[in-house]
This record gives sequence, structure tokens and C-alpha cells, in this order.
Amino acid sequence: MKHWLYDRRTLLLLLAILFGIQLFIFFVYDLNPDALGYMLLLEFVLINIYLVLDYWRHTLSHRFLTAQRKVPDLSWMEFDGTLKDRDYQRIIRQREKLRHEQAEQYRRDQQHMQDIHDLWVHQNKLPIAALKLLLEDPQPDIREMKSQVLRLEQYTQMILAAARLDSPETDYVFDWVKLDDILRSTIRTFSPEFIRRKLRLDYSGTEEKALTDARWLTFVLEQIISNAVKYASHEIVIQVQEAQITIRDDGPGIPPQDLERIWTKGVTGSNGRRRTSATGLGLYLARTVMDRLGHDIRISTSQETGTAVTIDLRHAGILEHD
Repeated sequence: MKHWLYDRRTLLLLLAILFGIQLFIFFVYDLNPDALGYMLLLEFVLINIYLVLDYWRHTLSHRFLTAQRKVPDLSWMEFDGTLKDRDYQRIIRQREKLRHEQAEQYRRDQQHMQDIHDLWVHQNKLPIAALKLLLEDPQPDIREMKSQVLRLEQYTQMILAAARLDSPETDYVFDWVKLDDILRSTIRTFSPEFIRRKLRLDYSGTEEKALTDARWLTFVLEQIISNAVKYASHEIVIQVQEAQITIRDDGPGIPPQDLERIWTKGVTGSNGRRRTSATGLGLYLARTVMDRLGHDIRISTSQETGTAVTIDLRHAGILEHD
């Protein structure tokens, strides 16, 4: 009751003032006391009816809102009230909608990371099992062991990159970088694989520069060159022209039915299924990184000439993402 009286203090004060004015007018002009009595009685009855109904409504609203404190979802809440009450209802519904959207986005992000984590854990079993078998050999093949360790390093880089991509702390540092430095550094990483698989590398160097993030470009190049080494038969060719890096292998190519799906998370394609080393993450992450940096990446392939991946660095700029 006291809270209701406090909320209606302005109204009650105004009514008291109006009663005082009416009494003053009647006494000053010496009007009929009976008329004054009837008028005051009628006003008293009507005002009391209004106040009783208002107090009843106030009590119901208070009980209703008190009961909803334990309800997590208030977006459905509807009750009659003043314009201010309805404004509050709209604000609550908007906040609830935003909270639901944020919760759903968080759920999708968690599921996304869980899917990647499951793929990563599953794929790491293969090089670990291979290393165990090699270590059981009295004279293990050192080159093969290095190859398996390189695979483990790549898979670790994948899961770290996937975690950084959607992290709010991830920063992108654009600068004019020498493409030759990045390419040669990446080639050195895979040089043991070139030697082990007896692959010829055709790369004559370049003086070109591009505006990009060197760290993320290195990650993308590692994914593309890793795939080229994996599927090449005899040779890999790397060409740079007008800030476009093309990496071509003479492997079996990508079947037409797989070409549109190779950028999808977890999709390895028929060639990847025949090779148990395929994760289905490399191209997905490479495409995601290129999209974030405002670059383009595209693939051309045929069973006769192999596969060529072109990284187009002519445009750059952080793009918004969902």
C-alpha cells in the first residue's frame, strides 16, 4: 500500500488542491451547501472507485512481475498498462530478442569449434599411429618420421587458426610484404616432403609486393602447398604475376562433382577419401581467411593438367563476417 501511495503522491496532492479550490469557491460565493454536499459526495465516490481499481490493477501487475522474476524468457510478456508500461514492454521484448540471437550465435560458434575439434582429433590419430609403428622399427625411416611430425604441426596450426579466426582479440596487420620472402619460407617448410616424394619445384622467384597480412597469408600458402605436395605426381609450379600467386600441381585433378564442395568444412572429396591424410579443413580455413582479408582465391582443375590454385592479392581490406 505505501508504495502505491508513494507512486500516486502527485495525483493525490492534485485532488486535495482541487477539493480545496472548490470549497473556497463555494464559501466565497455563498453557494447552496446542499449542492456542495452532492458534488463532493459524487466526486468522492467516483475518485474512490478509480483509486480502488487503480490499486487493484497496481497489485495485479506487481504480483505478475514478481512471479516472472524466475522466468528466463520474458519476450512473450503482455499486460495492459500506460504508454510508459508499453514502452517498457517493447524494450524488454527487444532485449529478449537480442539475447536469443546472441545465445543462438554462441551456440553455432561452439558447435562450429566442436566440429573442427572433432575432425582435428580424429585426423591426429593417423600420424601418431604411424609414428608409433616407425618407432617400433629398429631402424626407423627418419624422413617418414619427419613427414608425420610435419603433418602433426600442420593439424595443430589448423586448430589454432580456426580458434583465432573467430576470436574478438584477433588482429589483422596489413603491410606491403615481399611475396618472395613468404613463398620461400613456406617452400622451406615443405622441402623434406619435396625430397621424400621426389617432386620437382618450378619457382624462379619474384620481386612483387602485395598489401596483406603476412602471417595469415603464410598460413594459406601452407594449406595450398601442402595439398599440392599431397596430390602432385612429379612437379609443382609456382608463378607470381600482378599480385596473383598460382600454385599448380600435375596431380589427378578434382572431379567436377567435388569442385563446388571443396571449400566446405569437413568435405574431402573423392581424392581426399582415397588419401587418409585429408582433413577437409585446409581449404575451408584458407577460403575463410581470404574472405576476411578481402582477397580472392579460386581453383581451376582438370584430370589432364592437374589443379591450379590462384591467390589474388590485388584487393585487400578487412570484411565483416557473421
